[in-house]
Amino acid sequence: MGIPLLLGLGGGFLRAQVAPMPADTFYRIAFYNAENYFDCLHDSGKNDHDFTPAGIKGWGNAKYIQKRNNLFKVISAINAETPLAALGMAEIENARVLRDLCRGTPLRYRNFDFVHFESNDPRGIDVALLYRTDLLRIDTAYPYPLVIPPDTVSRTRDILYVRALPQHGVCLPDTLHLLVNHFPSKYGGALKTQAKRAAAARLLRQVLDGLQTRHPGSFIIALGDFNTTPDDPALRRLDSVPFVNLMHAESWKGKMGSHKYREEWSTIDHIYVNHNCFGNIRQGRAFLFDREFLLMPDERYLGSKPFRTFYGARYLGGYSDHLPVYIDVKIP
Repeated sequence: MGIPLLLGLGGGFLRAQVAPMPADTFYRIAFYNAENYFDCLHDSGKNDHDFTPAGIKGWGNAKYIQKRNNLFKVISAINAETPLAALGMAEIENARVLRDLCRGTPLRYRNFDFVHFESNDPRGIDVALLYRTDLLRIDTAYPYPLVIPPDTVSRTRDILYVRALPQHGVCLPDTLHLLVNHFPSKYGGALKTQAKRAAAARLLRQVLDGLQTRHPGSFIIALGDFNTTPDDPALRRLDSVPFVNLMHAESWKGKMGSHKYREEWSTIDHIYVNHNCFGNIRQGRAFLFDREFLLMPDERYLGSKPFRTFYGARYLGGYSDHLPVYIDVKIP
Protein backbone atom coordinates (compact mmCIF):
# COMPACT_ATOMS: atom_id res chain seq x y z
CA MET A 1 0.00 0.00 0.00
CA GLY A 2 3.06 2.23 0.21
CA ILE A 3 2.17 4.04 3.45
CA PRO A 4 5.14 4.63 5.78
CA LEU A 5 4.92 2.72 9.02
CA LEU A 6 5.75 5.66 11.26
CA LEU A 7 2.59 7.53 10.25
CA GLY A 8 0.52 5.09 12.26
CA LEU A 9 2.64 4.46 15.34
CA GLY A 10 2.14 6.10 18.70
CA GLY A 11 5.82 6.09 19.67
CA GLY A 12 7.46 7.92 22.50
CA PHE A 13 7.86 5.19 25.13
CA LEU A 14 10.84 4.09 27.17
CA ARG A 15 11.34 0.43 26.32
CA ALA A 16 11.46 -1.93 29.29
CA GLN A 17 14.03 -4.70 29.55
CA VAL A 18 12.45 -8.14 29.29
CA ALA A 19 13.52 -11.20 31.20
CA PRO A 20 13.28 -14.45 29.21
CA MET A 21 9.96 -16.23 29.69
CA PRO A 22 9.49 -19.99 30.05
CA ALA A 23 8.51 -21.67 26.80
CA ASP A 24 5.00 -22.55 28.00
CA THR A 25 4.04 -18.94 28.78
CA PHE A 26 0.75 -17.85 27.23
CA TYR A 27 0.24 -14.42 25.71
CA ARG A 28 -3.17 -12.85 25.16
CA ILE A 29 -4.47 -11.39 21.91
CA ALA A 30 -7.86 -9.69 22.22
CA PHE A 31 -10.41 -7.48 20.50
CA TYR A 32 -12.66 -4.81 21.99
CA ASN A 33 -15.18 -2.48 20.39
CA ALA A 34 -14.79 0.59 22.60
CA GLU A 35 -18.21 2.11 21.76
CA ASN A 36 -17.47 5.61 20.49
CA TYR A 37 -14.17 6.54 22.10
CA PHE A 38 -14.31 10.20 21.00
CA ASP A 39 -12.56 13.27 22.27
CA CYS A 40 -14.54 16.51 22.84
CA LEU A 41 -13.35 18.33 19.72
CA HIS A 42 -14.89 18.56 16.27
CA ASP A 43 -12.62 17.12 13.56
CA SER A 44 -12.99 18.90 10.24
CA GLY A 45 -14.85 16.80 7.68
CA LYS A 46 -16.15 14.31 10.25
CA ASN A 47 -19.72 13.92 11.50
CA ASP A 48 -18.71 13.89 15.16
CA HIS A 49 -20.90 16.77 16.36
CA ASP A 50 -22.81 14.56 18.81
CA PHE A 51 -19.58 14.04 20.75
CA THR A 52 -18.89 17.68 21.55
CA PRO A 53 -20.01 19.72 24.56
CA ALA A 54 -22.79 21.32 22.45
CA GLY A 55 -23.90 18.01 20.89
CA ILE A 56 -26.79 15.75 21.83
CA LYS A 57 -24.49 13.63 24.01
CA GLY A 58 -23.22 16.63 25.99
CA TRP A 59 -19.77 15.14 25.56
CA GLY A 60 -17.59 17.29 27.78
CA ASN A 61 -14.22 16.73 29.38
CA ALA A 62 -15.56 14.93 32.48
CA LYS A 63 -17.36 12.30 30.39
CA TYR A 64 -14.35 11.91 28.14
CA ILE A 65 -12.00 11.34 31.07
CA GLN A 66 -14.43 8.83 32.55
CA LYS A 67 -14.52 6.97 29.24
CA ARG A 68 -10.73 6.95 29.00
CA ASN A 69 -10.38 5.67 32.56
CA ASN A 70 -13.01 2.99 31.97
CA LEU A 71 -11.09 1.70 28.96
CA PHE A 72 -7.91 1.69 31.02
CA LYS A 73 -9.66 -0.43 33.64
CA VAL A 74 -10.81 -2.98 31.05
CA ILE A 75 -7.41 -3.25 29.38
CA SER A 76 -5.67 -3.56 32.74
CA ALA A 77 -8.02 -6.35 33.77
CA ILE A 78 -7.42 -8.27 30.52
CA ASN A 79 -3.67 -7.82 30.92
CA ALA A 80 -3.64 -8.77 34.62
CA GLU A 81 -4.76 -12.35 33.97
CA THR A 82 -2.36 -13.13 31.11
CA PRO A 83 0.17 -10.78 29.46
CA LEU A 84 -1.76 -8.87 26.79
CA ALA A 85 0.51 -8.77 23.75
CA ALA A 86 -1.99 -7.11 21.38
CA LEU A 87 -5.49 -5.64 21.53
CA GLY A 88 -7.46 -4.79 18.40
CA MET A 89 -9.91 -1.94 18.96
CA ALA A 90 -12.86 -0.47 17.04
CA GLU A 91 -14.73 2.84 17.25
CA ILE A 92 -11.61 4.88 17.95
CA GLU A 93 -11.84 8.48 16.78
CA ASN A 94 -8.19 9.38 16.29
CA ALA A 95 -4.61 9.07 17.48
CA ARG A 96 -5.23 11.75 20.12
CA VAL A 97 -7.55 9.55 22.17
CA LEU A 98 -5.13 6.63 21.88
CA ARG A 99 -2.26 8.76 23.16
CA ASP A 100 -4.43 9.85 26.09
CA LEU A 101 -5.19 6.21 26.85
CA CYS A 102 -1.60 4.96 26.57
CA ARG A 103 0.12 7.93 28.20
CA GLY A 104 -2.51 9.59 30.37
CA THR A 105 -3.32 6.49 32.41
CA PRO A 106 -1.17 3.92 34.26
CA LEU A 107 -0.98 1.95 31.00
CA ARG A 108 2.21 3.93 30.45
CA TYR A 109 3.80 1.79 33.17
CA ARG A 110 2.81 -1.36 31.25
CA ASN A 111 4.61 -0.37 28.02
CA PHE A 112 1.49 0.04 25.87
CA ASP A 113 1.73 1.79 22.52
CA PHE A 114 -0.56 1.82 19.47
CA VAL A 115 -0.87 1.60 15.69
CA HIS A 116 -3.54 3.72 14.02
CA PHE A 117 -4.38 5.23 10.61
CA GLU A 118 -7.16 7.67 9.76
CA SER A 119 -9.92 6.17 7.61
CA ASN A 120 -12.63 7.74 5.45
CA ASP A 121 -15.45 6.73 7.76
CA PRO A 122 -17.90 9.68 7.79
CA ARG A 123 -18.36 9.50 11.56
CA GLY A 124 -14.62 9.50 12.07
CA ILE A 125 -14.35 6.11 13.79
CA ASP A 126 -11.37 3.90 13.03
CA VAL A 127 -9.75 0.66 14.07
CA ALA A 128 -6.47 0.51 15.96
CA LEU A 129 -4.06 -1.91 17.60
CA LEU A 130 -2.67 -1.53 21.11
CA TYR A 131 0.38 -3.62 21.91
CA ARG A 132 2.98 -4.02 24.62
CA THR A 133 6.37 -2.82 23.47
CA ASP A 134 8.15 -5.14 25.89
CA LEU A 135 6.53 -8.13 24.14
CA LEU A 136 6.25 -7.07 20.49
CA ARG A 137 7.93 -4.75 18.05
CA ILE A 138 6.05 -3.60 14.97
CA ASP A 139 7.82 -4.39 11.72
CA THR A 140 5.19 -3.23 9.21
CA ALA A 141 1.75 -1.62 9.40
CA TYR A 142 -0.67 -0.16 6.86
CA PRO A 143 -4.41 0.06 6.14
CA TYR A 144 -6.38 -1.77 3.44
CA PRO A 145 -9.13 0.66 2.31
CA LEU A 146 -12.51 -0.99 1.74
CA VAL A 147 -14.22 0.16 -1.47
CA ILE A 148 -17.84 -1.00 -1.78
CA PRO A 149 -19.31 -0.89 -5.33
CA PRO A 150 -20.68 1.24 -6.92
CA ASP A 151 -18.35 3.58 -4.99
CA THR A 152 -14.87 4.02 -6.40
CA VAL A 153 -13.32 5.33 -3.15
CA SER A 154 -13.39 4.04 0.38
CA ARG A 155 -16.14 5.49 2.60
CA THR A 156 -15.86 3.24 5.62
CA ARG A 157 -13.34 1.80 8.06
CA ASP A 158 -10.14 0.29 6.71
CA ILE A 159 -8.77 -3.13 7.58
CA LEU A 160 -5.62 -2.54 9.63
CA TYR A 161 -2.70 -4.85 8.92
CA VAL A 162 0.17 -5.16 11.39
CA ARG A 163 3.17 -7.46 11.24
CA ALA A 164 4.72 -7.91 14.67
CA LEU A 165 7.92 -9.60 15.81
CA PRO A 166 8.63 -10.81 19.35
CA GLN A 167 11.00 -8.93 21.59
CA HIS A 168 14.09 -10.81 22.76
CA GLY A 169 13.21 -13.54 25.25
CA VAL A 170 9.48 -13.53 24.45
CA CYS A 171 8.03 -16.90 23.40
CA LEU A 172 5.79 -15.72 20.56
CA PRO A 173 6.01 -16.66 16.89
CA ASP A 174 8.87 -15.32 14.78
CA THR A 175 6.25 -13.42 12.81
CA LEU A 176 2.71 -12.56 13.85
CA HIS A 177 0.31 -11.15 11.24
CA LEU A 178 -2.66 -9.28 12.72
CA LEU A 179 -5.69 -7.86 10.88
CA VAL A 180 -8.11 -5.60 12.78
CA ASN A 181 -11.60 -5.24 11.29
CA HIS A 182 -14.82 -3.32 11.77
CA PHE A 183 -17.27 -4.43 9.08
CA PRO A 184 -20.17 -2.18 7.95
CA SER A 185 -23.13 -2.24 10.33
CA LYS A 186 -26.72 -3.33 9.76
CA TYR A 187 -27.95 0.24 10.10
CA GLY A 188 -30.64 0.63 7.43
CA GLY A 189 -31.58 -3.05 7.52
CA ALA A 190 -29.69 -6.35 7.54
CA LEU A 191 -30.63 -7.30 3.97
CA LYS A 192 -29.94 -3.87 2.50
CA THR A 193 -26.47 -3.80 4.05
CA GLN A 194 -25.56 -7.44 3.44
CA ALA A 195 -23.60 -6.59 0.29
CA LYS A 196 -21.37 -4.21 2.27
CA ARG A 197 -20.34 -6.90 4.73
CA ALA A 198 -19.86 -9.36 1.88
CA ALA A 199 -17.48 -6.87 0.23
CA ALA A 200 -15.53 -6.52 3.49
CA ALA A 201 -15.32 -10.31 3.76
CA ARG A 202 -14.02 -10.59 0.17
CA LEU A 203 -11.29 -8.05 0.85
CA LEU A 204 -10.30 -9.74 4.11
CA ARG A 205 -10.15 -13.15 2.45
CA GLN A 206 -7.94 -11.79 -0.33
CA VAL A 207 -5.56 -10.37 2.26
CA LEU A 208 -5.59 -13.60 4.29
CA ASP A 209 -4.90 -15.76 1.25
CA GLY A 210 -2.05 -13.50 0.19
CA LEU A 211 -0.46 -13.68 3.64
CA GLN A 212 -0.87 -17.45 3.78
CA THR A 213 0.79 -17.84 0.37
CA ARG A 214 3.72 -15.57 1.19
CA HIS A 215 4.16 -16.64 4.82
CA PRO A 216 2.91 -20.25 5.12
CA GLY A 217 4.72 -20.85 8.41
CA SER A 218 3.48 -17.74 10.22
CA PHE A 219 0.66 -17.15 12.66
CA ILE A 220 -2.16 -15.18 10.98
CA ILE A 221 -4.97 -13.76 13.11
CA ALA A 222 -7.94 -11.66 11.92
CA LEU A 223 -10.13 -10.21 14.62
CA GLY A 224 -12.78 -7.56 14.93
CA ASP A 225 -16.41 -6.49 14.99
CA PHE A 226 -17.93 -8.17 11.94
CA ASN A 227 -21.43 -6.84 12.76
CA THR A 228 -23.00 -10.23 12.13
CA THR A 229 -23.07 -13.73 13.57
CA PRO A 230 -20.78 -16.66 12.62
CA ASP A 231 -23.42 -18.43 10.51
CA ASP A 232 -24.09 -15.40 8.28
CA PRO A 233 -23.54 -16.28 4.58
CA ALA A 234 -21.47 -13.09 4.22
CA LEU A 235 -18.78 -14.70 6.40
CA ARG A 236 -18.85 -18.12 4.75
CA ARG A 237 -15.87 -17.40 2.51
CA LEU A 238 -13.74 -16.63 5.58
CA ASP A 239 -14.39 -19.84 7.47
CA SER A 240 -12.61 -22.30 5.19
CA VAL A 241 -9.21 -24.00 5.01
CA PRO A 242 -6.70 -22.98 6.19
CA PHE A 243 -8.61 -20.51 8.39
CA VAL A 244 -10.93 -21.22 11.31
CA ASN A 245 -13.50 -18.95 12.92
CA LEU A 246 -13.11 -19.75 16.61
CA MET A 247 -16.64 -18.44 17.26
CA HIS A 248 -17.99 -21.11 14.91
CA ALA A 249 -16.43 -23.97 16.81
CA GLU A 250 -18.34 -26.35 19.08
CA SER A 251 -16.38 -25.04 22.05
CA TRP A 252 -17.98 -21.60 21.61
CA LYS A 253 -21.59 -22.65 21.06
CA GLY A 254 -23.88 -21.99 23.99
CA LYS A 255 -21.69 -19.20 25.33
CA MET A 256 -23.13 -15.79 26.08
CA GLY A 257 -22.41 -13.52 23.13
CA SER A 258 -20.30 -10.40 22.89
CA HIS A 259 -23.27 -8.10 22.20
CA LYS A 260 -26.92 -7.94 23.25
CA TYR A 261 -29.82 -6.54 21.22
CA ARG A 262 -33.05 -6.46 23.18
CA GLU A 263 -33.38 -9.93 24.70
CA GLU A 264 -30.88 -11.72 22.47
CA TRP A 265 -27.17 -12.20 23.07
CA SER A 266 -25.20 -12.77 19.87
CA THR A 267 -21.57 -13.07 18.84
CA ILE A 268 -20.67 -10.38 16.33
CA ASP A 269 -17.04 -10.02 17.42
CA HIS A 270 -14.88 -12.72 15.86
CA ILE A 271 -11.38 -14.16 15.83
CA TYR A 272 -10.09 -16.08 12.80
CA VAL A 273 -6.79 -17.95 12.89
CA ASN A 274 -4.86 -20.08 10.43
CA HIS A 275 -3.98 -23.70 11.16
CA ASN A 276 -0.46 -22.86 12.29
CA CYS A 277 -1.89 -20.73 15.07
CA PHE A 278 -4.80 -23.00 15.98
CA GLY A 279 -2.65 -25.73 17.52
CA ASN A 280 -1.02 -23.24 19.89
CA ILE A 281 -4.17 -21.66 21.34
CA ARG A 282 -5.26 -22.42 24.89
CA GLN A 283 -8.00 -25.10 24.71
CA GLY A 284 -8.21 -24.48 20.94
CA ARG A 285 -10.86 -21.82 21.45
CA ALA A 286 -11.66 -18.16 21.96
CA PHE A 287 -12.93 -16.76 25.25
CA LEU A 288 -15.37 -14.05 26.27
CA PHE A 289 -14.13 -11.47 28.76
CA ASP A 290 -17.43 -11.19 30.65
CA ARG A 291 -16.25 -10.00 34.05
CA GLU A 292 -18.94 -8.75 36.39
CA PHE A 293 -17.94 -5.09 36.32
CA LEU A 294 -18.62 -4.99 32.55
CA LEU A 295 -22.27 -6.04 33.03
CA MET A 296 -25.41 -4.50 34.47
CA PRO A 297 -28.91 -5.84 35.20
CA ASP A 298 -31.23 -5.88 32.20
CA GLU A 299 -34.50 -4.71 33.74
CA ARG A 300 -36.50 -4.80 30.51
CA TYR A 301 -35.32 -8.07 28.93
CA LEU A 302 -34.06 -9.80 32.12
CA GLY A 303 -30.69 -11.26 32.86
CA SER A 304 -27.70 -8.99 32.25
CA LYS A 305 -26.41 -6.78 29.48
CA PRO A 306 -23.20 -4.86 28.74
CA PHE A 307 -22.71 -1.79 30.93
CA ARG A 308 -22.43 0.70 28.11
CA THR A 309 -21.53 4.38 27.94
CA PHE A 310 -24.80 5.56 26.38
CA TYR A 311 -28.25 4.10 25.84
CA GLY A 312 -29.45 6.31 23.00
CA ALA A 313 -28.85 9.84 24.28
CA ARG A 314 -28.99 8.79 27.94
CA TYR A 315 -25.60 8.72 29.62
CA LEU A 316 -24.94 5.61 31.70
CA GLY A 317 -21.22 6.10 32.32
CA GLY A 318 -20.28 2.50 31.60
CA TYR A 319 -17.70 0.79 29.41
CA SER A 320 -19.06 -0.38 26.07
CA ASP A 321 -22.02 -2.06 24.38
CA HIS A 322 -19.66 -4.94 23.48
CA LEU A 323 -17.70 -7.39 25.59
CA PRO A 324 -14.07 -8.17 24.71
CA VAL A 325 -13.11 -11.50 23.13
CA TYR A 326 -9.64 -13.03 23.29
CA ILE A 327 -7.35 -15.98 22.70
CA ASP A 328 -4.26 -17.10 24.62
CA VAL A 329 -1.36 -18.18 22.41
CA LYS A 330 1.91 -19.94 23.16
CA ILE A 331 4.84 -21.47 21.34
CA PRO A 332 5.57 -24.99 22.67
